[in-house]
Amino acid sequence: MIALSTAYKEALIAIEIDGKIACKSMDANCKHSENLLLNIDGMLDEIGKTIQDNNIYSVVVGPGSFTGIRIGIALVKGLLAGSAENKKVISLTTFDLMAYSYIKNHNVKEAFYCVINALSGLYYVCKYNRNGEKIEDERVIDIDTLSKLQEIKISLAGENVTEITVNPTSEELLSLSKLKAERNEFINQSELLPLYLRKSQAEMNLKD
Repeated sequence: MIALSTAYKEALIAIEIDGKIACKSMDANCKHSENLLLNIDGMLDEIGKTIQDNNIYSVVVGPGSFTGIRIGIALVKGLLAGSAENKKVISLTTFDLMAYSYIKNHNVKEAFYCVINALSGLYYVCKYNRNGEKIEDERVIDIDTLSKLQEIKISLAGENVTEITVNPTSEELLSLSKLKAERNEFINQSELLPLYLRKSQAEMNLKD
């Protein structure tokens, strides 16, 4: 399995093939488009494997950085295009990963919201139960609506949106991806699509 998250500032890469594991994060100063494949190649060399040895790709499809989301999905689609048809695909959301990290590191007893800063006074939110199961669809809300949510709210470390924050790791990305593989939560390659929730600032500027 090769699992990727490029939806926010810190890119996560996790690889496990034949029991050999390599995990890595790339900080905000790295150019994901230039360094992602290079890092994957280096990690494969580290565990003595090649891209052809991998059978499952897992990728975070958003919400988050529009550019980052496109990079991750485009890379996986490119790798799938050059491989055999028996490769499997898992689609994760940033919310899924946040919820998994929160439950793994806290004693969660009730439902909660994952919150991501969408900029321009807007926020992406998604509600999960204490077991990490999504119980509401992802949506975009404003600051007033956010303040009225009664449930616990968590956000990504560094965004300064909520008091409780999470900082998902590449190891957690791998664990969640493996869990979804065990549950047979695979999608068709044609279903690998970005979760944007709103138009980018560039698209809104064009409309104006």
